Amino acid sequence: MGAVIGFAFVTVGIGALLSAWAHFADTSRALRVLLYVVFGGFSLLILLGGIGVLLLSDEMPEPGITQVGGLAVLGLGLGLGLPLVPFVRRVLARVMPFDPDSVPDMVGLSLLSAMMLAFPLLGEGMSDVGGVYGPVQRGELVVQTVIFVLLAFVVVGTFITRDLGSAVRRLGLWMPTLRQVALALALVVVAFIIAGVAGALTQVFQPELVQEIEERMRSVTQEVTNVPGALLLGLSAGIGEEIFFRGAIQPRYGIVFTSLVFTAIHVQYDFSLILLGVFALSVMLGLERKYMGTVAAIITHAAYNTLSVLLQAAV
Repeated sequence: MGAVIGFAFVTVGIGALLSAWAHFADTSRALRVLLYVVFGGFSLLILLGGIGVLLLSDEMPEPGITQVGGLAVLGLGLGLGLPLVPFVRRVLARVMPFDPDSVPDMVGLSLLSAMMLAFPLLGEGMSDVGGVYGPVQRGELVVQTVIFVLLAFVVVGTFITRDLGSAVRRLGLWMPTLRQVALALALVVVAFIIAGVAGALTQVFQPELVQEIEERMRSVTQEVTNVPGALLLGLSAGIGEEIFFRGAIQPRYGIVFTSLVFTAIHVQYDFSLILLGVFALSVMLGLERKYMGTVAAIITHAAYNTLSVLLQAAV
């Protein structure tokens, strides 16, 4: 648990440093040039490392796994580097609501693109070597939520370009009306329909993955299958992920890109059609955040995850 808390401090600390650097670089040419050098240098080194891994993969004991790892490294390097190119940002800004000339927007796009391109391949590599999907612990859920929430406040420039009240409004954290709460709960049914369709498609077209994914999810949730545990897991995902993705990321990069990144981090589902369901759920939550606020999306997400765990335990 100490290691997890330490990881949380490091993650939030790095996020705060990068956020402050990016925001100040908007008005400082020296900081902007330094940022380009650091990100560009890391991107180039990572790309060269990925190419090296791929070239040497045939000589490794597990060439298939090594190739996947090499591709993941390449994705990481490309994700970090491509948004540094002004032309790339201007093209993307035609379909996404970010400012192509904003340094904070560029840094966010770079980090999110790296996640989107690298995470799915890293998940595939973990599956190939037997996976590292151990049971989630309750303390870890709390820490994970704290990380997501603090990062959300950090990346929108809290105490850098915004005061706390402005940051709360920017994250969409206002109380929904009773009608919106009722609609948010009704959307839980829609979420189950989406997940059911995605699961059925996976059963038909990728039956070899179904049992593996079910066993993995049982392993991950085995410590939280009672009502308090399931509620904690649901609240953790609902509060942390919604405030970060729908609250902080979506207004700047749009529903589709945010949903692609959100889907990419769900590596436990491999490259299965279940990911189509995750993407569709994310789009639904994105629309909910857009029209009713982040708290409404939290209600839907938390209720859906809680009931999913309890139903899985009951089967």
